[in-house]
Amino acid sequence: MTKKAGCCGGFDGLCCRMVIETKRVFDGCAFSDENVTLTLTADVEIPAQSTFVSARVVSSELENYTVTDGDGGCCRVCGEAVTRFAVTYANGGNLFTVGASYRECKELLLRLPSGNSLVPYTIEVQTAMSVNSGAIIGTNAVSVSGCLLQIVKVTAQVDILVPTYGYCKYPPCTGSVCRGFSGRIFPMFDGDDF
Repeated sequence: MTKKAGCCGGFDGLCCRMVIETKRVFDGCAFSDENVTLTLTADVEIPAQSTFVSARVVSSELENYTVTDGDGGCCRVCGEAVTRFAVTYANGGNLFTVGASYRECKELLLRLPSGNSLVPYTIEVQTAMSVNSGAIIGTNAVSVSGCLLQIVKVTAQVDILVPTYGYCKYPPCTGSVCRGFSGRIFPMFDGDDF
């Protein structure tokens, strides 16, 4: 009978407590549009007679934002959402890829952590776009159409205290164990009783 991965401390009592460093999401919201057309500004000039091939989102962020206290624990966040794309076009039988960006003013209501904490919060923007069609519309302008999804999150790096049953103890995958390894997989820490 195959054993399943379990914890060496048993499930009837805790071994110890552990601090885990992680990113906590305090609040967030999502925007989506099934059929949106964006005009991107290319970082460099695109030669005349070029043909659009594809575009994909590379990164996004909220720039130059301001925060105003609001009612009910919410704050008004106003800033510019900048989404960066990689645009590929064809010219003279060759493919070229250039950077391009789309800028949009955003006004959001979000719950922010207390401003007097030692650890600062950040406002993250994650953007995904399924580009259905596109065109080169100028020397540094590209039009793209498709489905857009954008998620805005308020996050902070935090330390969370969790109860644990100790480290996970993995059974052998094949039934045979290499006797050459008699040491621990994970480092020992205070509270280990195994």
